[in-house]
Amino acid sequence: MEAVKAYELQIELQQVRSLRQSLELKLKELEYAEGIITSLKSERKLYRALGDLLVEITKEEALEHIERSRLVYKREIERLKKREKEIMEELSKLKAPLS
Repeated sequence: MEAVKAYELQIELQQVRSLRQSLELKLKELEYAEGIITSLKSERKLYRALGDLLVEITKEEALEHIERSRLVYKREIERLKKREKEIMEELSKLKAPLS
């Protein structure tokens, strides 16, 4: 039974790590986009997709959106790191009696 639990935890750990890596990549994409937006001349138009619509936004609105998204990603990454640590602790407890 412990082997099944350990297997399930290993699978969950892989999923958590994969999701965390995806979010970290998204965070880097946001930083890249922020660099592009801050370097744009003010006469350039920016658009944001809202469902099936493209809406023109200001440079400030774009930067605010990036900052809000960055905060959400960072919060989720921290939550996943905490869960990853919990899973590692559970795995070490399961493996300790086997030694």
